Amino acid sequence: MKKLFTLSTILFVISMAIYLTGCVNYEQKTKLENDGSGTMKIHYWTKASNISSGEVQGFGFTEEKVKANYGSGNTEISNIKIEEKVVEGDTAKNKHVTFDLKFKDLNKLSEVKGFKKTKSSWKEGKEGMDFEFVLLSDTSSAKTMGASDYKLNYEFEFPSEVISTNGNKSGTSKVEWFKTVGDLKEDIKMTASVKSEKKKCGLFGLELPIIIVVGLSFFYVTRKKFKK
Repeated sequence: MKKLFTLSTILFVISMAIYLTGCVNYEQKTKLENDGSGTMKIHYWTKASNISSGEVQGFGFTEEKVKANYGSGNTEISNIKIEEKVVEGDTAKNKHVTFDLKFKDLNKLSEVKGFKKTKSSWKEGKEGMDFEFVLLSDTSSAKTMGASDYKLNYEFEFPSEVISTNGNKSGTSKVEWFKTVGDLKEDIKMTASVKSEKKKCGLFGLELPIIIVVGLSFFYVTRKKFKK
C-alpha cells in the first residue's frame, strides 16, 4: 500500500510538472507599416507560483530575461513592466509582463529569440500585400492538462484595408485571432491580403505622356498659325 501511494505521489508530481510547462497566457497587438516595420504591445502572464529562475517555457519574467529574449538588431524594447496581481475569484497571484516593441522588418522577426517559434511574412501578392504570421506547432504544450484554458490572442492593424483574411475583422484594417495553447497541436496560420498603398504615378507615370502629347499638339497648332 505504501509503495502504491509512493508511486501515485511520483506520478502526480510528474503530471504537475508537465502541467506547468505550457501555462502562459499571451496577448500581442501589432501595428504594421507599408515597409514591413511596425510596433507591438506584448502582454503575457501566469501564476506566480509557476515561475522558477525567472522563466516559464521560454517566457522571461525578469527585466533582464525580457531584454535577452526580445532585444536584437531588428527590435527595440521599451516600457517594460512586471507586476503581480490577484485574479478575481482566485487567491493565487498572477505575474504579468508588459512591454512595447519596435521592429524594423517583420520578415526577420523569427531571428529574434522570443519569436523563434514563429514565422512571419509581408510581401507583394496578386491583389495587394500578402501577410502571414505562423505559430509553429508545439505538441507537448498542446497536450498539457488544461492547455485550452491558456489564451493566445493576436491583433494586427494593417496600413490599409484588409481584402481577405482567415481571422476576425475589426473595422477595415484590423484583424484579430483568438487561439489557445491547446491549438498548438498543429501550426496556427494567421493570414491576410491587404490593399497595396502604392504611390500614384504622378508626372512619371500615365500623366507625363498625356502632358507631352498635349504640349506637342499645342506647339504644332501655334507654329502653324505663325506660318500663315
